[in-house]
Amino acid sequence: MINMRKLLLVLFVSTFVLSACWDWTRKPVSTYKKVWGYKPVFTQDTTFLKVQSEAPRQMRNPGKIYVRGNLIFQNDIGYGIHIIDNSTPSQARPVGFIKVNGSSEISITGNNMYVNSFTTLVVLDISDWQNVRVVKRIADAFKQGINAGYYQYYYIPPPVHGVYYDCSLTGYRPGMLQSGWVQDSVYNMCFFK
Repeated sequence: MINMRKLLLVLFVSTFVLSACWDWTRKPVSTYKKVWGYKPVFTQDTTFLKVQSEAPRQMRNPGKIYVRGNLIFQNDIGYGIHIIDNSTPSQARPVGFIKVNGSSEISITGNNMYVNSFTTLVVLDISDWQNVRVVKRIADAFKQGINAGYYQYYYIPPPVHGVYYDCSLTGYRPGMLQSGWVQDSVYNMCFFK
């Protein structure tokens, strides 16, 4: 009799613990429908990883900001770093851009900028930010990213907010890089706020 009570108690506690992990708000797949949205585009072209200084461009996805002297460095998530001249704060103006595809993190110490390019940590010499130079690359320093089946994170966010996007990893194979987005029909499962 005691063993039966222990067994029932273990079953009850196990059921309670496991049910706490269940997402009760999740819809069954059959309730999703096709809508107009965005699908990620992937490439194996390694020239997509080239880091270079460029002319100023429009901000797409504002990210972290660092101030160094009279310059402001602001991450444009997925694309690179904007350089803003803040010599006269009331007239701050963009003066350059450092293209680092797949970027989402930035830090600056002295003349070195640390930024990710997808899963790689890239160390840049920014003493002459108009002619930025790659000092070092450390592969797989950032573990977030596309991991088929469990967790995914797109390095380049969808081009507009308030849209559905394909989060199924269709077309992705290990070693591929996300190069952008294309409009297409997608299931209304994932929404970019």
